[in-house]
Amino acid sequence: MVKFPFRQAHPLVRKWAQPLVFGKGPITEAIRRQSPLIDRQIRTPIPCLNPVSAFVFRTKYEKNPELRLVRHLVKTDDGGCLGVDKMERDGVEGDPNKPVVVVFPGGNEVSISTKIQTLCASYLDASYGDVFMCNYRGKFKTPLLTAQLTFQNGRFNDVYQVVNYIADLYPDRKILISADCFGGSCALDYLLTSSYAPVNENVIGCVAHSVQMNLIETNKGILTEPGYSLFVKNYNKYLQHVLTNDRYGSVGLPDMVRKKMGDKLYETMEKLELETIEDHTQLYMGFSVLLDNAFDSAEDYIYQTSPHCKLQRASLTRPMVIINSQDDFTAPVSEEDIDIFERDPNLCFWLNPNGGHCSYVRTMYPTVTNYIDEMVVNCSDILVSHSEAEKKREHEKKREDEKICEQAMDTN
Repeated sequence: MVKFPFRQAHPLVRKWAQPLVFGKGPITEAIRRQSPLIDRQIRTPIPCLNPVSAFVFRTKYEKNPELRLVRHLVKTDDGGCLGVDKMERDGVEGDPNKPVVVVFPGGNEVSISTKIQTLCASYLDASYGDVFMCNYRGKFKTPLLTAQLTFQNGRFNDVYQVVNYIADLYPDRKILISADCFGGSCALDYLLTSSYAPVNENVIGCVAHSVQMNLIETNKGILTEPGYSLFVKNYNKYLQHVLTNDRYGSVGLPDMVRKKMGDKLYETMEKLELETIEDHTQLYMGFSVLLDNAFDSAEDYIYQTSPHCKLQRASLTRPMVIINSQDDFTAPVSEEDIDIFERDPNLCFWLNPNGGHCSYVRTMYPTVTNYIDEMVVNCSDILVSHSEAEKKREHEKKREDEKICEQAMDTN
């Protein structure tokens, strides 16, 4: 059983610890061998050692590079719509040999969010010239045409719809998925053998961070972790408002929702206080109705959506690097989870002693640089080179097999 040496350590001690990298496949070996960041300590400023304050600082005070957005509307196969923005900056020339990057964000993020802007700017600075960001259904000027919202598994996991759209735009280019939080769960589900839709052949893999890998552990934190409780309540309040009024500009949505839910359940959703685990469960079970009754119970919801459950019954079809931290107040993992993750040769799980949720603050001075964007781009570079090396090996093996066949035919 894997043990976390710094899980219970004081933040001032964790600050000087080095990351742990788990996995037994070729992508993990590539990360360990090639990443210059593997032995680096994340020296978070003392005021941000509390992951809640780090999250607030990263969200509210970091500089926003204010990239230019070019909107693409992607129609979904159920009549919905996604707002996919190409992120651009003057004077940046990309390397045409590098893959197209498609970013799937956390549930509360949109194209103008600082965390998304700094990540996309880091990719552009690293010569990834074509970077796209997906705004989920009904978010950031994206019309919500149906009573469905984007979800992390099944038919309404919209990763496949966006990836296929990008593949049609760039048929001769490889695609790299970058994701965080909720988007990481969506990406993982898409890359599994159990995915609703087959993985596009242009996709080489995914780098994600701050992913809720164990929803059982996550749900335990609702009433015990003040920072996480605040975070979850805010997100679930967003869901509640989307489902029951027009606050977020989704014209016609409440009528669609009321019709699909029925008056009784709709009115229950309106009145939820979100003060107990039962309230949160009720919200998600109501949400399930909008997913064509995808879940039979709260336990079924966990079984179908939690990555640690999915990885016990399916495997990844592409390499995936996931970067989390031990003090992430929304994404705790257990030692048992690591044992599950290590069974999949395509999964590399990078666990930092500190960093918080999507934060990884480098300095208290407002800047556009932080640890996590650097780590994500570095892992992306390694994944790209790993993919090229694997392709070369496959080509060489094919040539060797052809030579053997030719020699056998000559002998006969």
